Amino acid sequence: MCDGPLVAVVIVHWGSPEMTMECTESVCASRYRSLKTIVVDNCPERRLWQQPSEIGDAIVYMPVATNTGYCGGNNLGIRRAQELGAKYVLLLNNDTIIDKSLIRNCVCYMEDQPEVAVISPKVFFHQRPKHIYVAGGDLDVNTGEVSYIGWNERDVGQYERERDITWAQGSALFARASVFERVGLFDERLFCYGEDVDLSRRIILAGMRMIYYPKARVWHKCSSLEDKSTGILATPLATYYIWRNKLFNFRRYIVERRARGYCVFAFRFIWRFASFVLKHRRLDLCRAMVLGLVDAVAGRMGKRQYALFEVPVVRGQGMAKREGFRW
Repeated sequence: MCDGPLVAVVIVHWGSPEMTMECTESVCASRYRSLKTIVVDNCPERRLWQQPSEIGDAIVYMPVATNTGYCGGNNLGIRRAQELGAKYVLLLNNDTIIDKSLIRNCVCYMEDQPEVAVISPKVFFHQRPKHIYVAGGDLDVNTGEVSYIGWNERDVGQYERERDITWAQGSALFARASVFERVGLFDERLFCYGEDVDLSRRIILAGMRMIYYPKARVWHKCSSLEDKSTGILATPLATYYIWRNKLFNFRRYIVERRARGYCVFAFRFIWRFASFVLKHRRLDLCRAMVLGLVDAVAGRMGKRQYALFEVPVVRGQGMAKREGFRW
């Protein structure tokens, strides 16, 4: 047993209460004892619990009045973890399930490796539990693009060695609490998407190590916003934040070969734009991309709201028949 230092698990609830409850239950089933689960309820419309008596002693429940986004919600949870005196913090998407030994394995590894600041687990697809979602990631500092190592590969033991990484994917991230004291919390200007790129870059620039650790295992149900038939994040809201924050992070952190980086960025933007138009017939997503880039350049960050984000989409119909759609 390696039980000892307090670990705080931060889960930000948004969307499906069932997913959040399943995630919380997987944490409560952990083989590690010194544990506090902090649930930040970012969804005023669909509260997880209505009565305090429904909440167990091992859970710290933090309902908030408005949706503060992934960044704001996690920051609330991290601050509470620091108040509780946690030595380690595990950040989890609410659509993840963790292995019972994940926390114990991470604590044991971090106690033996004091120079390691962050662990990125091996993450699998929940729907295909033998297929890898990400086995560590890397950030290309010349283009701002991230690499999902092992994406969609069947796990046959090819990623069983820990290694240094330059990007820790945000669905599951195990860190020393002191990391946030040193580099700060998530940048709430991003609201959601791309926040793990920003945090990872600050950690690397501070001279700290991030490690991919295969003995820490997580199963990810993936975004509830993803269209399972196309594999794309199918809402204008998600598309907007992804492209806005991608450009925002690029302009902050890419300092070498900027011309090459802008060319790569422009190519990827045009390729995705053309794909939305010609293949998926999603002009609403194209408009969201453009709005994201315009706002990034103009410095309009944080939570944004446009009528486009509220347009209901009729599944299985072309762009001409989308209800209320206006370009």
